[in-house]
Amino acid sequence: MKICLIILCAVLCITALLLIIALIRAVMIKAKPSGRPSQAPFTPEDEAKYAHMLSEMVKVPTVSKGAGEDKTEFYKLHAVLKELFPLIHEKLEMTEIDGNIIYRWQGKDSSKDALLLMGHQDVVPASPEGWEHDPFSGDIEDGKVHGRGAMDCKCTVMSEMAAVEELLEEGFVPERDVYLAYACNEETSGGGAGILVNYLKDKGVHLCAAMDEGGAIVSDILPGMTTLCAGVGVIEKGTSHIKFTAKSNGGHSSTPPKDNPFARLSAFVCEMEKKNHFKTKMPPVVEKTLTCIAPYLKFPMRFIFGNMWLFKPLLTALMPSFSPAARAFVTTTLVFTMAEGSQAPNVIPSEAYMIANMRVGQFQSRDECLEILRRTAAKYDIETELIIGFDSSHETDTESEEMQYLKKCVNEVFPEYAFAPYYMSGGTDCRHYEAVSDNCIRFTPIVMDSQQIAAMHAPNENIGTAAVAAGVKFYKYFVKNHN
Repeated sequence: MKICLIILCAVLCITALLLIIALIRAVMIKAKPSGRPSQAPFTPEDEAKYAHMLSEMVKVPTVSKGAGEDKTEFYKLHAVLKELFPLIHEKLEMTEIDGNIIYRWQGKDSSKDALLLMGHQDVVPASPEGWEHDPFSGDIEDGKVHGRGAMDCKCTVMSEMAAVEELLEEGFVPERDVYLAYACNEETSGGGAGILVNYLKDKGVHLCAAMDEGGAIVSDILPGMTTLCAGVGVIEKGTSHIKFTAKSNGGHSSTPPKDNPFARLSAFVCEMEKKNHFKTKMPPVVEKTLTCIAPYLKFPMRFIFGNMWLFKPLLTALMPSFSPAARAFVTTTLVFTMAEGSQAPNVIPSEAYMIANMRVGQFQSRDECLEILRRTAAKYDIETELIIGFDSSHETDTESEEMQYLKKCVNEVFPEYAFAPYYMSGGTDCRHYEAVSDNCIRFTPIVMDSQQIAAMHAPNENIGTAAVAAGVKFYKYFVKNHN
């Protein structure tokens, strides 16, 4: 009994000491100011001009197309780009390959690794239901451009091209070659980006950095944080589409046998929903994110996130219960999205299937996750088939010269923004450029609120005109000062 009391006292003393150390560390973290920073300088005329440009691009319904499909709308968009950005099309070398386009801006020293800005031309489909503005109207109202692609991601394409167009007007010549690359099937995980990467490889081009959409400047990262944060994606989760099939002898619904295919599929789905079969672990980049934003939080949160050395295990265990987004940071996720059985309501299917989308975490490979699913599905006599899938992308070094330069640009143009690396649960074309660059950066310097982020791939997509104008000025600063 005495020994137990001694051990208990020792544990309590150690715990108290650790908490005191954590408290001192939190107090020593210098709190950074909250509030909305001043935007990059632009005039009302600039804002109106950029809004018009983006509106014209949104009006072209460039719904994502696969290889060999009709690209008419994309060629219409190319014509619009020629009208909006005449100097780019006069002075830069443009190459078009099956609807995908890439521009080369020759710099003073082409022997240096080139810089690439990128995005995608395509958008997801948009049914008219639920929209306050026609999805391809490009309406400019209430300080916003409305329509499919306004946010994802024609605002990125327009901002990059407008910045380059203005620099050409000023007679600026970059220190190194600059490329602009825009695929036409990012939304369907098509091969457009791969085509453009192969084009660069054939030319012997290596990139100092490739900067794509991904992270943005957002608010409400965590409760109590009012400062906007520039979230920079440095790694993407892998993606897999998986088909689960249950078979039976079929039959008429009037005499249903047990072991219905949908019953087995449903039992499997329920198990996967109730129990996480995948590893739960906090990636280093998530730890860096929380550490970076700690100074911008009020004291209770600063106490926790400013002491990840102490609270990391607790946070890792609790994050899956915080929110879907927090859960996605620390584990592989699986969600069932499609199902099909018989073609009539009174026919028992001889074969039924469900399709799931899996986002593969950093600490498990696609094949390891797939084997877990196969074993679990087999318990219900369900077959597992991988339709398409790949592992997590490489992680860009947050201390690299290019990342530090980006941080410097954010601090110069938006001095009161927080800056943090970001672990992306979604996917972009940027992963393809790992073949020609060690610095694949996913960041759009445009402010987006929670409604705008929620409207991605949903009705009422829009983006603020002032935010887009500030984004143009950022890209201009970024290119102009890149050595």
